[in-house]
Amino acid sequence: MKKILLSASLAVAMAFVSASADDLKNSLMPTAAKEKPAVNLDGLNVAAKPMKPVSRPATATVATVDGIPIKKKDADKFLALASKGQVTDIDLLPKKQKAALLNGMAASVLIEAKGKKEVSQDTKNKLAARYWAEQKMMKIKVSDKEAKAFYEKNKKVFKGKDGKQLSFDKVERYVQMQVKQQKFNKQLMKNAKVVIK
Repeated sequence: MKKILLSASLAVAMAFVSASADDLKNSLMPTAAKEKPAVNLDGLNVAAKPMKPVSRPATATVATVDGIPIKKKDADKFLALASKGQVTDIDLLPKKQKAALLNGMAASVLIEAKGKKEVSQDTKNKLAARYWAEQKMMKIKVSDKEAKAFYEKNKKVFKGKDGKQLSFDKVERYVQMQVKQQKFNKQLMKNAKVVIK
């Protein structure tokens, strides 16, 4: 009895599948010889892989701002910073995201271009020197022991507006910077030859 029910069920299912396939075929095929099909599936490759966006070379110009080219390598760096390293190729972004990123980058491109034209060489030199010194000072380490020793030696200097002594906790960052500055100056002047005339 079970075999008969199974055979009957299978026959009904097959009839339904073939009827459904015929209905699908009829809906896609023309009813008259002169009519075109609703969907033309000629040449369809169902095994084809989806197309990937093509990544351009790093030297390619991806946009311009007031005629200033934005190179792909710079846009990729900006994208890597903005995405915290999760995405590093601007060509792989959807069109709207790519436009938003490049519009965000445009302001910094203009600032750099105008800075090069409008800031004097003297100011550029001072800014470069300050940047260099800050980078060197960031590498200098100050121990808690050194900071506390500096605080104890100069304790009288650390007073609030009311004239009361400030605790180490309140001035610790300032003390750290002072010790860094002293260490930096000592390293800088270590092999310097000062000639007074």
